[in-house]
Amino acid sequence: MSAPVVAAYDQTPYSKHALAEAVREAVSRGTGLRIVHAYTTDERLPMGPFTTVVPTPKFEQTSRHDAEEILEEVAAQVKSDNPNLTTETRAVPGDAPTGILAEASTAAVLVVGSRGRGGFSGLLLGSTSQRVLADAPCPVIVVHDTPGKPTGQIMVGLDIDEPNSEVLEYAFDTAARRGTGLIVANVWDESWTMSHAARSHAARRLDEDGVASENAHTDRLKELLDPWQHKHPDVAVTTRVYTAFSTGTAGNCLVEASKEADLLILGVRSETGHRHTNRLGPVSHTALHHAHCPVAVVPSSGAS
Repeated sequence: MSAPVVAAYDQTPYSKHALAEAVREAVSRGTGLRIVHAYTTDERLPMGPFTTVVPTPKFEQTSRHDAEEILEEVAAQVKSDNPNLTTETRAVPGDAPTGILAEASTAAVLVVGSRGRGGFSGLLLGSTSQRVLADAPCPVIVVHDTPGKPTGQIMVGLDIDEPNSEVLEYAFDTAARRGTGLIVANVWDESWTMSHAARSHAARRLDEDGVASENAHTDRLKELLDPWQHKHPDVAVTTRVYTAFSTGTAGNCLVEASKEADLLILGVRSETGHRHTNRLGPVSHTALHHAHCPVAVVPSSGAS
């Protein structure tokens, strides 16, 4: 059987939204769904003015039982709503990131809520999702809040100077599976190398010859996308070129553009050595914190 979609679940609203996205992904893939819940094995005991963490068999047994009850209840609801979806559950001991990442090697994709239990209210991206994003060897979908009205569009951010075939493959495959359109967005961003005066001049130049520059970027996008469109002729593709020095940073451009999408797909550069590591750049970081739709991060050795 194909690798399952793995959803992290801890009863928080964020994880409930993530589970709904995971169900949608599993159904579109025609694969199974695995719901994972991590439980603690260590009991906090008072020791004078402090507390100490002590592993006790009785506490671990109780925690596991509670986790299994939580999973049994949510799995029953998923099966009731999706009787043809193969659903399994797994209670994993330890902290949430470790438990979720233990499932990554056998997952087609991981789906997590942006925040879990115990997170600070001001944080938009919790420690669990950040660690999963950094260490997972498979694509990770991060879900923030209640999804908006479906747009029937998926968006992928693409750097035309360093095009990423793995990200494009994931984007076209997802659009084909879900029966949606695909928006391929490129942000023309030279502002980070410019002084304030240079940015002002660039903005004036954009008014004068920006159309020609935008057309050149659009032509390059179409050239890069042509083989993928031949491979997926049923996917309706729209290209968008944004200019960061007139509308903000590249990340902010994609955040604003994400209002049009049901899913935003980005690439992240992976490094393998002593351990697998995904290096999130400033564009991915901004989008993950502020996008108006779920964000899928696809690791590869040549991410844009």
